[in-house]
Formats: sequence, C-alpha cells, structure tokens
Amino acid sequence: KLQTMDQMRSDFISNASHELKTPLSAMKILIESILHQETPDPAMTREFLGDINQEIDRLSAIVGDLLTIVRFDSRSEKLQMEPIALDELLFDTLSRLSPVANRAGIALEPSCDELCFVNGDPIKLQQVIYNLCDNAVKYTPRGGTVWVRLYTEAGRAVIEVKDNGIGIPKESIPHIFERFYRVDKARSRSTGGTGLGLSIVKHAAAWHHASLEAESVPDKGTRITIIFDGKGGE
Repeated sequence: KLQTMDQMRSDFISNASHELKTPLSAMKILIESILHQETPDPAMTREFLGDINQEIDRLSAIVGDLLTIVRFDSRSEKLQMEPIALDELLFDTLSRLSPVANRAGIALEPSCDELCFVNGDPIKLQQVIYNLCDNAVKYTPRGGTVWVRLYTEAGRAVIEVKDNGIGIPKESIPHIFERFYRVDKARSRSTGGTGLGLSIVKHAAAWHHASLEAESVPDKGTRITIIFDGKGGE
C-alpha cells in the first residue's frame, strides 16, 4: 500500500528527530559527567571532550544529509550540467576519501578500463561516488579492500564499487536505498553513518537517469553498481 504524502512527511520528521536527538543526548550526558565532578580528572575530561567533538561531527553530517534530501525532494536545486570525464572525477573523489580509508586500514583499489564521459552535475556525481565508497569503507573490517572500477558496457558508462566487508542479508538488499534504513543500527551509529547516504545516491542517480544494482553475501562482501544510460540529467 502506498504511503500518503502526509504520512511520508510525518515519518521523515519522526526519523530525522530521532537521528538528531541521539548525538544531542550523548553530548548532554558527557557534559553533565564533567560538570558534576568537583575536581575533574584532566585525562578523563580530555577523553570526554574528544567524544563530544565526534558527536558534533556526527550531528553536522546528519544535518548536511538532511538538507541534501530536502533539496532533492523540493527540486529547489537545479543540476549544473556539463560534460564530465568520469575517470578524472573518480580518481579525484578517491583521493579525498583516501585519508578516511587509511585511518580505517582499508585499501582502495581503483581501475579504469577506458575513458568514459557523461553529461552530468559534477558535484552531485562526486557525492554519489563518495557516498558509495565511504559506505563500503565503513562496513569493511580493517585489512579489507574496496575495489572501484569504471568501464563501459553496451555503450553505457558503469561504476562498480565492490568490497570484501561484512555484507548484507538478502532480505535487507531491497531496502538499503531507503531513508534511515540500517541493516545493523548499532554498528551504523558506531561508524558514524546517518542512514541517508545511500538514499542520497538513489536520488542523485535518478536525476542523472542512472540505475542502481546491489548484490551481497553476508561475511563475503557487497557490490553496488551504477549504470548511466547516456541521457544525462534533467
């Protein structure tokens, strides 16, 4: 049964409120723990301030993703279309993600079979690539690998992001591009996930007339593929 617009809006507000409340509650507990000590221990205070700083980063990420979703829904942001060399965009995006992967102990392995060009918005497409790769890094254990391959198939540009991470249960695969959906809520929050990254990918891909495919095996890894049909965005 299809949800009404009012129900979808209500669910979105409810989920967004919950996501925002979680880091705020954590920060409040940490701050109160410091305030309630007559003589705060410097080492513990420093540790708690570090935790608060992480929660602020998480809160900022949630707000940023929420704003992106709202702009997609309202279509208030027009695509800035131009010819894009996907290989250049891919390697530039991975260079930005490289420090995150290094800290996580994950190897990034890009490959480009041939030069590929699409008509698209470079900022939106970079966000698509970054979100897919960042998600793969988050759910791949230290020492794992994320492979990112660019190629053409039947005249269409294809980007494939594959990892040897924890994988996704079969019953969860149809839902991974839904807003706030998490396969493992506790693990998602511990990795800093907002539950919106793949939903943003879905919206941006649709704007560029690109399709998404996902396949995964628990404890073996996940592969997500974005296929451009050559029409570009609207």
